[in-house]
Amino acid sequence: MRLEIHFRNTDASEDEKKALRARVERKIRKVTRFLKDPVTVEMNIKGEKVGFYGDLHITSAGTSTLKARIEGDDPVAVIDGLLHTVGRAARRNHDRVVTRHHKPAPATDGFAMPSFELADNEDEDLATAEIQRDLGHSA
Repeated sequence: MRLEIHFRNTDASEDEKKALRARVERKIRKVTRFLKDPVTVEMNIKGEKVGFYGDLHITSAGTSTLKARIEGDDPVAVIDGLLHTVGRAARRNHDRVVTRHHKPAPATDGFAMPSFELADNEDEDLATAEIQRDLGHSA
């Protein structure tokens, strides 16, 4: 996995940037487990006049490209929002692929096995005079 994080117009120290990078690396592993290798992650955190603005682009093998854009008051909140948004999209995309390739199980009514079939003469048993008499019907 290739990870690029860019901080623009922020007054964060090098120690704060290292801590944020470690946080991103730890949290991005949860997202990238749903994607095929190689994975490229590009994150931009920009300081604005009021608050922060973040962009996240994740590309992986195949056609998977995930993007997110978040605004917030704190760079940590922006990073968490970006990773949450992309993580939800990656999980949803993974679930779609998995369910598309698996056949659903046949529905059962809870009483009979799916291969259960009536015997040939079973319907005739219900029409006997004895059963009709017990049910109160006249034969």
